Amino acid sequence: MKKNVLALSITAAVVGLGFAGGAQAMTSLGGASVGSDLRLNGDGVGHMLLVPYYTAQAENATLINLVNTDTANGKAVKVRFRGAANSDDVFDFQVFLSPGDVYAFNISKNSAGLAQISTNDNSCTKPAKAVLTATPFVTSRLDTTLDAGGKANGTREGYVEIFNMGDIPKASFSTSAAYDAGTAAGRVTSATNTDNGLYTAIKHVSKVAPCSGTAWTYLDDNNLAFGNVNAAGTSSFAGLTAPTTGLMANWTIINVVGAAAWSNSAVAVEARTVGTATAARGNVVYWPQTGTPVGATIDSFTADPLLRTANVSRYTGTAYATDATPAVAAAYYDLPDMSTPYTAIATSPLSQAVDLTAAIAATSATNEFLTDQTIQASTDWVFSMPTRRYNVSLDYAAISATDDGRRFSDLFANTFATGYFLQQNTLVTARQICVRGITFSAWDREESTKLSVTDVVVSPSTPADPLTFCGEASVLSINRGAVTAAGTGALKAQVSVKDIDVGFVDGWMRLATPSATGNGGLPVLGAAFNKASAGANSFGATHMHRFGR
Repeated sequence: MKKNVLALSITAAVVGLGFAGGAQAMTSLGGASVGSDLRLNGDGVGHMLLVPYYTAQAENATLINLVNTDTANGKAVKVRFRGAANSDDVFDFQVFLSPGDVYAFNISKNSAGLAQISTNDNSCTKPAKAVLTATPFVTSRLDTTLDAGGKANGTREGYVEIFNMGDIPKASFSTSAAYDAGTAAGRVTSATNTDNGLYTAIKHVSKVAPCSGTAWTYLDDNNLAFGNVNAAGTSSFAGLTAPTTGLMANWTIINVVGAAAWSNSAVAVEARTVGTATAARGNVVYWPQTGTPVGATIDSFTADPLLRTANVSRYTGTAYATDATPAVAAAYYDLPDMSTPYTAIATSPLSQAVDLTAAIAATSATNEFLTDQTIQASTDWVFSMPTRRYNVSLDYAAISATDDGRRFSDLFANTFATGYFLQQNTLVTARQICVRGITFSAWDREESTKLSVTDVVVSPSTPADPLTFCGEASVLSINRGAVTAAGTGALKAQVSVKDIDVGFVDGWMRLATPSATGNGGLPVLGAAFNKASAGANSFGATHMHRFGR
């Protein structure tokens, strides 16, 4: 199919535009293989993908190619963009990949300064492509005290969550057991071997997917787990089976004006049978891409402390106090998220958040830096913490003289005796949640090292705690001096940035990333983004961080 990922004309996508029809309450989701859990897959293929950083700052555009390497089954995939400041949802949609399909799209800045998505891709999406290419990223979840320019800025940087909500097999079976058996007797209409209507809707015909039909529109109102008793009174609409592995994605940040580009693959998380490298099945977690309120069942499907009513607390300065009132009223398009129970091990969203965080948690991050001005070199390090949202979030409306707005989910259900992000290793600065306790060591290329952190200048910072990761996708610029409104050196980042002047022009550095209670580090992802010039030519290079786990 035709793909044009370098389109210079960027049109928009919208979050949560609803569809007509009465939505039904979600049933219990199922399908996960017995004994399945989440693990990183260093080969880059999995059930879940994380793009640590996207940007539409300055002349940057971010290009993403999402690939279904499964040549037998389609995939119903959720794509969610979260802002760099506090991981607020700024854009989400669904894409339906046929077997072997690629969905290509890009994000850049429109004339109003908002991030937008564009695509010429013919894969099915909800909302439809015409809607996705009509409206910019949404600012309603961002800090309400920001002006229009500040909110627009908040959409231009962040990270991306991508995950398989369910497989779409060609054959239509009446139950999941019948699907596993794979015999003609288990098909919905065995005499005619009727294909799965959802598969027919998303399978390309002459390089274009129909994106129509009864099974396609039925998605707007229902969760399609096998065995679901639905309004139509028949299982012929049961188009989804338990999600398998097979997703991969590549991302590129390109600056045509600055003649530089950076690229790499998305981080992959795979559901696996515990103790093995064998890929397992996850739970079907499909929710309609509509604005229908979720209601009282929300605690069963997310660990996000701004959406939940239970196991959520604020810190009063001396103790944790229960906060049972959701800061954000969840809609169907908020689900699923990456804390929705996906494996057999995850008995609740809280335990799912723990399992996912444990899969990517790191105790340290190590990389190089290059700032030699004879070649106009600059280096920005990105640190993204994609599961922090499920442990601590910021309630903007609650911020007052006695409440800094932090809301904690008690992931371990032990009154915060353990955890990754708690009051002791987080704080709020400039209305962003920051993680403190980060320590660092730097070396030049000839083995010299700094003997004291007082020899290193971090700006902006406080002497008592010089290095903090503020925001969810934090950019640490090396040897650039004070951070200016024009952004950092290589990436031109503006939302959540710091500069660290280590006193060495080139070298390497290691940052320690301890959790609040020594619980195995922090869920940190990212890379070093280098830019340099040789005469009239500029180039960029991406070096992924090396993590201690």
